[in-house]
Amino acid sequence: MNSHVTLANKALWRLKPPSFLEENLVNMLRQLHALVVDDEPHCRDLLCRQLERTCPSISIMQTATGAKEAERMIQDLAPDVVFMDIHMPHRSGLELLEALSERDFYLVFTTAHDRYAVEAIRKQAFDYLLKPINRDDLQACTRRILLHFYHHRTPGKGALSPATRRLEILTSGKRRFVRHKDIVHAEAEGSYTTLHLANGRRITMSKNLKRMEEMLNNEMFFRPHNSHLVQLHRVDSCNYRDNTVVLDTGAVLPMAVRKREALKQQLSLLMPA
Repeated sequence: MNSHVTLANKALWRLKPPSFLEENLVNMLRQLHALVVDDEPHCRDLLCRQLERTCPSISIMQTATGAKEAERMIQDLAPDVVFMDIHMPHRSGLELLEALSERDFYLVFTTAHDRYAVEAIRKQAFDYLLKPINRDDLQACTRRILLHFYHHRTPGKGALSPATRRLEILTSGKRRFVRHKDIVHAEAEGSYTTLHLANGRRITMSKNLKRMEEMLNNEMFFRPHNSHLVQLHRVDSCNYRDNTVVLDTGAVLPMAVRKREALKQQLSLLMPA
């Protein structure tokens, strides 16, 4: 491999060699979901096959043929890992990164051009793989991703931090992944639940609110009323006179009297002393 790329790769990952215990713990982690972005069909297919053979802990959720399609999928599917070609027609992978308002996935650049290595470092890519992708390099890359995922889990929870967890949703035969932090609140509608998202969209699920509360069981959410589940970070104020919760979207939701103290306590934990 080109020495320039080798030196760049050393700067991209700075993890200590995995211990035997870590290697075994990695095998116990949940699957990570990946998006593969490449305008060349044979490159997409080859990488997908290589991932299936070498890393069963990373599953391919979808593939994209260009930056525009990839941007939509990143927003809709919220992948854990994105393998992205840099040199693509109309819009490069580097230009796509500039358009993203935030990035909470592991980014691995895949390209046949080693001149992009320094730029990949500047974009804080997790790794940089030179085409044709070597099986050992890919396996080492995915192992580093899994180990990094293990090291950065929330202590004692055995999962990603609440802000980066995803909720899997099946609607109209399509599978979607919604970040927990993008759910402003959930509203009961009989045996269904409507999710109110940060982008203004609504998604109705065929699960009741109790089941939704179990699925979103973490410190980010609180149920102030039988009909509502709210993300605590989106609570703007509480009116204890008329027992309502005001969200930063302007939504005013009812609050049960018996939940007032518990809500007050949960909100205080989010704020510095």
